[in-house]
Amino acid sequence: MTALSLQYQLGDSETIEEVLTALTSRFRLGTEPEKTVRHLFYDSFDWRLYQAGMQLDEVTSRDRHHLVLRNLTDDAPYETIRLEGDVARFAWEYSPGLLRERIAEPLAMRALLPIVEIRSRVICLKLFDREEKTVLRLQLEENRVKPHGRAEYHAMTHLVRLLPVRGYDKYLNQAARFLERKLGLQPQSQPLIALALAGIDRQPMDYSSKLGFILQPEMPAAEVARLIHNTLLDTLEQNLPGTRADLDSEFLHDLRVAVRRTRSALTQIKGIFSEAIVNEYKERFAWVGQITGPTRDLDVYLLGFDEYKNSLPEPFQADLNPLHDFLVAHQKSEQQALVRKINSPHFHSLLKSWRAFINSPSAPDDEGDQAHKPIKKIARKRIYRTFRLVLEEGLAIHPHSQPEELHELRKSCKKLRYLLEFFQSLYPKEQIKPLIKTLKILLDNLGDYQDLEVQADKLREFAHQMVEEGEVPADTLLAMGMLVDGLLKRQQEARVAFADRFALFTDPSQVESYERLFGASKQNAKAGGAKS
Repeated sequence: MTALSLQYQLGDSETIEEVLTALTSRFRLGTEPEKTVRHLFYDSFDWRLYQAGMQLDEVTSRDRHHLVLRNLTDDAPYETIRLEGDVARFAWEYSPGLLRERIAEPLAMRALLPIVEIRSRVICLKLFDREEKTVLRLQLEENRVKPHGRAEYHAMTHLVRLLPVRGYDKYLNQAARFLERKLGLQPQSQPLIALALAGIDRQPMDYSSKLGFILQPEMPAAEVARLIHNTLLDTLEQNLPGTRADLDSEFLHDLRVAVRRTRSALTQIKGIFSEAIVNEYKERFAWVGQITGPTRDLDVYLLGFDEYKNSLPEPFQADLNPLHDFLVAHQKSEQQALVRKINSPHFHSLLKSWRAFINSPSAPDDEGDQAHKPIKKIARKRIYRTFRLVLEEGLAIHPHSQPEELHELRKSCKKLRYLLEFFQSLYPKEQIKPLIKTLKILLDNLGDYQDLEVQADKLREFAHQMVEEGEVPADTLLAMGMLVDGLLKRQQEARVAFADRFALFTDPSQVESYERLFGASKQNAKAGGAKS
C-alpha cells in the first residue's frame, strides 16, 4: 500500500533555496523546470463545501487550466476537469459527472464565490535510487497570498511536499526523517485553503447564519439582548453586498431571517428595552421585511420552478416556459427596486441608529424593568409561556379549523423556535436539541400548509398579470391551472399530516422536557397546574 503524501511547513526565516541545497547534499536529485502556479479557491459564502470536507481549487499555470475538487483532509483530488473559460457559479451549470455530483447536494442553490488566491513558485524534484529510478517526487513551494480581487500579495507559509511513488515507501520515510531531524521542519496537515486564509487573517467558517451564543445564566438580560442584536445586525450587514449584487438567493434569505429574528428578540425578550424603543424599531425593521418581500417571493418561485415543471405530465411541461420568462423579468425588476431601497438614506439611517443604540449604555428612559435581571430567569419564563401558548393553540385545532388558526399557530411556533435558539446554551445540549428538532418538524408542516396556498393564489395572480402584459399561450394558462390544482392538493396533504406532526410535539416525553427545563418552581408549578 502506498503511503499518503506528506507536507512540511518552512519556518519564517527559512527559504526554499536553503532546503533545496540541503536536499541536494543528501540525496540524488533531478530537477524539472521551475513553474508558477496560481490557485484560486472557491466556496459558497457560508462554506458549504468546506463543511462537506471539500475544497475547490482553480489551478492555472502556463500549460494548465483545471478545476480540482480536493479532499479537505489530505488535498487528494476527487475529480479534475479541464476549464475552457471561467468557473461556473452554480452546480447545475456543470456538465454531468463526478464533480457536479459531489458539489450539487452541499451547494444546493448557493453560488460558488472566489475566496482566496495563492501564487506559487514551484520547484519540482525527482529523487533517484542507485539504479536511477524515480522513487520519490518532491515539490518546494514559495507561496504568496491575497484576498481575491485585491492587488497586493502577502507572505504565506512556504511548503515542501513529499509525493510517494508506488512501491518505494522507504524513500518517503528517509526524506521525511531528514526534513524533520536534520532541517527541523514541522509536518503539518492543514489544507491549503486554510493556510491561505491564515495568510490574510481569515479563518474557514467565518460566516454562518446559525446562532451560536455562549451565555451564562447570571448575565444581565440587557447585556444578552445587546449581544443577540449585535450578532443579528452583523449577519444582516454581511449579507448586504451579496443581496445588492444578487449573487444568489440565500443572501436575501439570510438577511430576511436576521430581520425576523431581530423583531422577535425585540418583542419576545420582554422588559429589556422601553416600550417606545421596542415599538420604534419593531416598525422600522418591519419596513425592511416589506421592501425585501417581493424579490424573495420571486426567488422562491424561480428556485421551485423545476419542481413545478416536473410535477406536470411531460407533454405539458414545456407549456410553463413563458411563466419562467415572466418570473425572471419581474425578479430583475423587483431586484432593482430593492437595491434602490437598501441604498437609500432611510435604510442606512436605520442600521446606523440601531447599531448606535445597542452599543451605547442605555439611558434610564430606554430601559425596561427586566433589564438587569439574570437572563436564565427571563428566558425560562418566556420559553415556558410561549410553549404553553403553542399547546393551547395547537390543541384547539380540529378538522374544520380555518387556515387563519393554523397561521396563528405557525407564528407562535416561530416565536418559540427563536427563543429556544437564542437561549439554547443555557441548557444541556442533549436535552434542548431534540426539542428544537421536533419543533422544526411541526413548523415545516405548518409552513408547507400556508406556503402552498400562498403559492397557488400567487400563481393565479401571475396568470392575470401575464394576460394584462401581453399575449399568453392558452396552453400556458392551462398548465398553470394544473399547477395550481396540484399545489392545493399538496396543501390538503399537509393539512392531513398536521395531526401526526403535532402529536410528536405533544408527546409526553417532549412535554415533560419542557416542564422540567422551563417550568416554574415546585411551589409555582402547583399553582400553575391548578390554573391550567
